[in-house]
Amino acid sequence: MKSRPPDNKSKSNSGQACLEFAIILPVLVLLVAGVVDFSCVIRANSIISSMSREGANLASRSQVAPQDIMNALADTAQPLDMKNNGTICITLVQSTGSQAKILSQTAWQNGSIAASSQLGTPTASNPNPTAQNLGALTLTSGQTANVIEVFYNYHSIFSSVVQTPYQLYSRTIF
Repeated sequence: MKSRPPDNKSKSNSGQACLEFAIILPVLVLLVAGVVDFSCVIRANSIISSMSREGANLASRSQVAPQDIMNALADTAQPLDMKNNGTICITLVQSTGSQAKILSQTAWQNGSIAASSQLGTPTASNPNPTAQNLGALTLTSGQTANVIEVFYNYHSIFSSVVQTPYQLYSRTIF
């Protein structure tokens, strides 16, 4: 049998495939990075949702100090860095008929981000303001509820392009 001489078309097809791969590779890398970043956001949101649920459960069922509850919640937030990128707020609200008033509010002392409660913030002139944004919560007169809010500044892997972090938020009322 005679061997055939090499075909010039196969060499040019091989070069063409390498060129096409080189052109499409950056697009594929960006797509994969976007999927990874999106999955990290979903994981972070799931973690802070679990934190707020567990915090509400602890706050309503135990006599532990609010700062101890928030420290325990932050310790369970791995891989999130709550000390540098998050904060927690525990608010006790009580119904006074048609409105809910804030009885007490405790912000986590170890959190470094500035985030204020979406319920409202007591001040010296108004120590028991009306609680806002309670949604469909209805309390009978004199009934109390614990509201745990968790804030987390998520820094994207695209943070060199997008300068501001996404602030993730979760609230549980118990």
